[in-house]
Amino acid sequence: MTANELLKKISKGKIEHFYFLHGSERVYQKQVIQALNLKLITEDNRDFNLEEFDGRYSSVHQWIDAGRTISFMGGTKLVVVENMHDKFTLSEKDAVMEEIKESVQDPDVGEFTPDASKTQQEQDIGALVEYANTPIEGVCLVVTSDKVDRRRKLLKKLADGKGSVSCEAPKEYTLIPWVIDLAKEQGYSMSKGSAEILVGRVGARPGVLAKELEKVLLYAGKEKTVSQKDISEVVGEIKQQDVFGLTGALVEKNIDKALMVLQSQFKHGGDAIQILGAITWQFRMIWEVKSYQAQGVPSNQIAKKIGAHPFAVEKSLKYASKLSNLQLQKCYTELVKTDRILKSSAQRDGAMETLIINIHLCLINLN
Repeated sequence: MTANELLKKISKGKIEHFYFLHGSERVYQKQVIQALNLKLITEDNRDFNLEEFDGRYSSVHQWIDAGRTISFMGGTKLVVVENMHDKFTLSEKDAVMEEIKESVQDPDVGEFTPDASKTQQEQDIGALVEYANTPIEGVCLVVTSDKVDRRRKLLKKLADGKGSVSCEAPKEYTLIPWVIDLAKEQGYSMSKGSAEILVGRVGARPGVLAKELEKVLLYAGKEKTVSQKDISEVVGEIKQQDVFGLTGALVEKNIDKALMVLQSQFKHGGDAIQILGAITWQFRMIWEVKSYQAQGVPSNQIAKKIGAHPFAVEKSLKYASKLSNLQLQKCYTELVKTDRILKSSAQRDGAMETLIINIHLCLINLN
């Protein structure tokens, strides 16, 4: 189930007793939690019917205990746990050990049972899976996680189970009705054409889209209607100019220009994670386009298949002809490595500059 599908169900009052929201797009997680708050929580019952936990500083048993305690005020109690991924970070050494354990585990063993041989993390995940399978009536427990380590059998089970909701970056075409609905919630109307222009300029980045939409709504003011002109005036070609300019410089092996474009983005308030996401989006698209091109698919059909703007596909086709699959694979490895550094390490300074240099080295050494 996607976040958009869940939001529609919540708006109709169809609420489950357990949700696992997983994926890098936190804006979707926030939307779901906000929607549940609006449906379940009032000023009168807030103190009794809402419990919130940060996964970094609380235990799984605290979450489950809260989920097993219904409110004496009546109604459905909402329990929200954010940042679960920080609770279950798995080192490479632990991942190998867990794979060995699973390889010798009895395949006939069913549901989770406490086992002294299991680590505390394994027992915690198992307890959460067990709760997810038999949630308590009168309570809605929501657990969020930016990522899921699918090397862990129980986490994979949680992500594939009932109440699991994907909050990953979507295809562009799915964001058009999402943006229209987002504007409508703020009391503004927006045509499909206007939404297409906004999504086309920003790309498949819901968090950035939401922020850019806020600027457009402020600009539109009392008119309460978002026009294509409003979007053109307020929203720059974030995706098509900045990202293509940086990627283009890399493809042309112009390291000085690539670093200059990167610094320009930082100077204008760009966030490292957002810039990384944009570069990753570009290289992923180049790889997809190159794959379809090798199959003989026309460029206009490629745009429909991957749900991207034809302009973006044309640009990607131009770059695809200059990059080999091996170069793309190595570049993507560097992007993943930088993503981990930005999201989990305290040593973030210079990570993007290092990324640009490493991608440049990949392209010139594998020429």
